Amino acid sequence: MKRFLKSVTGSSLFDDDESRTEDVVYVQQGAKTYSINFPKGEVDTKTTVKDLRLSVLDALGLSHEHSIKLLFSGSHLKDDAALLKDFKVKHGAKILCMASKSKLAPPPSASGSAGSSSRNTPEPPKKKIIPPMEKIELVRKHITGAVLPLVEAFEANPPEDQAKRRDEHHRLSETVLGEMLKLDSVDVDGDDGAEVRKKRKVMVKELHAILERLDKVDKPV
Repeated sequence: MKRFLKSVTGSSLFDDDESRTEDVVYVQQGAKTYSINFPKGEVDTKTTVKDLRLSVLDALGLSHEHSIKLLFSGSHLKDDAALLKDFKVKHGAKILCMASKSKLAPPPSASGSAGSSSRNTPEPPKKKIIPPMEKIELVRKHITGAVLPLVEAFEANPPEDQAKRRDEHHRLSETVLGEMLKLDSVDVDGDDGAEVRKKRKVMVKELHAILERLDKVDKPV
């Protein structure tokens, strides 16, 4: 229970300061949780976002040039120079990590006459532009209508077999993280940017809470 409360609150109130020798931040990437260690007392005083990012990349076995996103309590930790304490990250906090996948470049166009190519190649369909607020609302509806019922069923009747329980936990967690990626792509630079950011932050916190619920079932305390 103590570790679970720490992961939810990010608070050091549940630590035994006399016996603790390091600060630990828990980073969840997919179905795995990594423990990132720092010298005691540094997480909420001098550790920067860059320090955490590089440590996470090392834990994941990725190069320091690889792109990852770190999220804590609805905030995107993207300013390398910022201190973790600015985001109220403390020893025992739980942070979500999303590692980007490299996108392959489109194949080169086939050689031949430019005239015949333009005549024979149909124009791709125009992509529908969805307003930012509508994107967030679509995520909310999907979570409420399709994902939460599955989460509640998992909580009420988790598989007794540990492997099956882990598989279900992984499947549901990946679904929630996929919705979080959709929120991350929402444009917040428009005229209603402040309202969009506010609504997105609320939704991200709700998704964090769902992930915590899933963790609690997978690792009973």
